[in-house]
Amino acid sequence: MTKTKVVRNLKPTFNIPRAVCIIMGLTLIVTLAVPVTGEAVGDADTTLCNPATEASTGFRPFLPDCRAYELVTPLYKAGGEVALGSPAAIASGGGHVIVGVGGAFAGAGNYWWQGNRNPNFTAYEFTHGAAGWMPTVLTPPATEFPHSALMATSEGGLGTTLWGATANTLTLNEDIYVRNGDGNFAFVGPGTGPEIRDESLASSGAELNFVGGSSDLAHSVFRVVAFGPTERTGHRGRGNLWPGDTTNPESPSLYEYFYQGQPMAEPLLVGVTNEGKLSHDSEASMTSRCGVELGSGNGGSAYNAVSKDGEVVFFTALACSDGAGEPAVNELYARVGQAKTIRVSEPDVADCGACNTASGLQNALFEGASQGGENVFFLTEQELMGKTGPNLYQYDFDGPEHEKVSLVSGCSAEPAKCSSEADVQGVVRISEDGSHVYFVAKGVLTSANNEGVAPTSGAYNLYVFEPDPTHLGADRIAFVGTLLTLEEEGTLQLEEKEEEGLVRSAAEKAATAEFEKALGEGLGFGEALELAFTVERSTTKELTGALGPGGTLAADRSIWQRSDQRPTQATPDGQHLVFLSSAHLTAGDESKGPQLFEYDAADERLTRISTGFEHGGNVSTFREAPQIPVQSFGIGLPTAEQSGMAISDDGGRIFFTSAARLAPQVEDRGSPNVYEYREGTVYLVSDGRDNSVAAHGPTVQLFGADASGQNVFFLTADALVPQGVEAQVALYDAREEGGFPAPVLLPGCVGETCRGATGATPQLQLPATNDQAGGGNLPPPGASKPTAKPTSKSLTKAKKLAQARKACRSKRSRKKRDLCEATARKRYGAPTKGTVSAHRITHGHHKARGWLR
Repeated sequence: MTKTKVVRNLKPTFNIPRAVCIIMGLTLIVTLAVPVTGEAVGDADTTLCNPATEASTGFRPFLPDCRAYELVTPLYKAGGEVALGSPAAIASGGGHVIVGVGGAFAGAGNYWWQGNRNPNFTAYEFTHGAAGWMPTVLTPPATEFPHSALMATSEGGLGTTLWGATANTLTLNEDIYVRNGDGNFAFVGPGTGPEIRDESLASSGAELNFVGGSSDLAHSVFRVVAFGPTERTGHRGRGNLWPGDTTNPESPSLYEYFYQGQPMAEPLLVGVTNEGKLSHDSEASMTSRCGVELGSGNGGSAYNAVSKDGEVVFFTALACSDGAGEPAVNELYARVGQAKTIRVSEPDVADCGACNTASGLQNALFEGASQGGENVFFLTEQELMGKTGPNLYQYDFDGPEHEKVSLVSGCSAEPAKCSSEADVQGVVRISEDGSHVYFVAKGVLTSANNEGVAPTSGAYNLYVFEPDPTHLGADRIAFVGTLLTLEEEGTLQLEEKEEEGLVRSAAEKAATAEFEKALGEGLGFGEALELAFTVERSTTKELTGALGPGGTLAADRSIWQRSDQRPTQATPDGQHLVFLSSAHLTAGDESKGPQLFEYDAADERLTRISTGFEHGGNVSTFREAPQIPVQSFGIGLPTAEQSGMAISDDGGRIFFTSAARLAPQVEDRGSPNVYEYREGTVYLVSDGRDNSVAAHGPTVQLFGADASGQNVFFLTADALVPQGVEAQVALYDAREEGGFPAPVLLPGCVGETCRGATGATPQLQLPATNDQAGGGNLPPPGASKPTAKPTSKSLTKAKKLAQARKACRSKRSRKKRDLCEATARKRYGAPTKGTVSAHRITHGHHKARGWLR
């Protein structure tokens, strides 16, 4: 969202009485120098806080943990907004944040008109200091690297970043660089094969694309798709693979760079069976000519697919669908130390003497691994150990000979009480140390839990595979709760369909009104129809989930579905799990939508987190349901588990957003706010007043927390500190014992200065900020303006929009057209253009009216 920015003339051009002027100046100093509340002593859960924190302009007594607001992104952002997606990383200690911003400031030289590959954002690192958060530009200037893309950030202190960049003007032909703390870009190796080294490419898949790396980014793994016949023809018969790579056309391959301070002439192949390190890729023996993917590939999990030290890389060798080659099914492998390949899902006898690998082969699905790479977990329907149906297995590199593979989804109760088949649906979360694996299965695998609740056969039951506290060195399965029964699933489907009808009716009614209004204002038929379609889509988006449970069933299934988009998080040791579910798992839960729960494995206890001030935290629609950031593990980013964190490492603090009114300070029940759960109480973290909406949705968004939970970062359009009165959505840190003192301002006038100017009105330049010089291309106050030609009739906003968009279409550059359209929509208030189904577009005035009636 963009708010109107008001530039005030701070020096009056008329006389003010001297006493009034002095009082105004002193009042301003007092206002900025004291806490927001005159009686600010302590906060929501602490009697006393650090005096420096309480004196901060960001201190609020309703915040928990003696927190105070700090503005992270600067006041001046060149009109750009903070990017919600990549790049996004929070240092483990909370003192550094990497984020993308649409504008170029602080000396950045990354502008869309210079042809940089990332026109939507510039990457910055913001560092916490005594005087505030200071930005450092990470993206290189477009004059130095015309094309550059931030690929990954190192773990911990975020001191190293990996880039794809090129110093020439070739499109989609970038080399690999590493940027260390000194700001210099060091060349790692070429990003394109030797045959097309100096040619532009039609697709980014033809060059190396980052898919995973070690915590320090010394090891980096890349994906490339082999040219098909058409692409080869376009490059005069040349291919984009390195010598020795015999991967089929249009199939993926994996390469690895190991940077030790010196560039490499070429990357090493990952999907090979060779013993020892390859001196040249031409010696390669491929695991599959039909391609390989990191982790499970195809948008699935790559959770710790590259170990922390980079010595283990888990990949899937894809089956050859034509049946004319190996492998016959998708098989999971591990490449260790760039020198040895281990068969994980079809293990050798030395690794699993009891495994059946001779017949009945079935696909294996990588679900995740421990951070160190010692344990890897995979799902298969193959009768690997005599069990039918989908089951979950573990390969333990430290396990005894002949017993490295074990069944995870086995029976932990008396055999007679367990189902004949586990029927595993998917993995919810694996702890970083691999000790705890949360998964969903329809079978009964154990007896009742400590609360006396037992799993239900045929339902979606949540279990945890963990060390057995009563038998040292042994593992067990514990039942957490039933997330969804078949009956509940059917009820939700009916309720969501009913809501869908209500939303459709409301959207068509709004579209009809917009169409009639546009025609009445003199807009042409085509433009009126376009506006009507836009209103229909925006209304549908706005109302879905606001009238009922729409979205609940998808949210329930998403925590175990076979993709990386799972709204669930765990502590590194797996002792605490946070997840969404619409099941009434605890007492007092009467919600009609998903709620947020925490499972404590040590106590075997479930707790509802999203409780609070109004209605006990119960929600009546999906729109009110709490949410946590979704950590994407489709790519093996070193900082994946640090990005969007919602739970502290010790499980003591949990952060989430909800549109429900969970704290008394919240003014608008229908807008989301950021909350913190601690020791049975929910506290407000955002200010509870921001109900604005931007292009991506509500402006209030939880960005994530650091490992300790002492820093929680979120986006809002509200100015939470005096120096934060700005025009765009900003990133804030609610920092424990944080906050900065108020800016020191001199009195407004003293003595003769209160007389004001006696001559011509001074023409002031725009005020400066701490990282941007004053001035600019806007006229100063009082400057003469061009005289507009008189018009006989004022134009409506809709007509002005139509004219502006018509002018935009004359621009040949796609980027310039998009920018022109966005500017027009912002100026004249029209929402973003929606997509309309082809069969709904009519060709006549009366037909259109008939459809919109």
